Amino acid sequence: MTNEKPTVGQKEACEILGKSVNYFKQHIRWSDKFMRNVPNKTPNDLRPTYLRHDVERFMNLNDWF
Repeated sequence: MTNEKPTVGQKEACEILGKSVNYFKQHIRWSDKFMRNVPNKTPNDLRPTYLRHDVERFMNLNDWF
């Protein structure tokens, strides 16, 4: 058994947040609040990945949108 935490790509993050991919790219992904609370786990990669737990926690914030 590995200790790796489940990661999600931006499409899965959009599904968790209930927003479209275009909305995520234009409004959420580069916002200061999102970048502070949900760090990119692959910063040098073409496609960002995030920890599922971080995205779910961000969704539960009262004023994330």
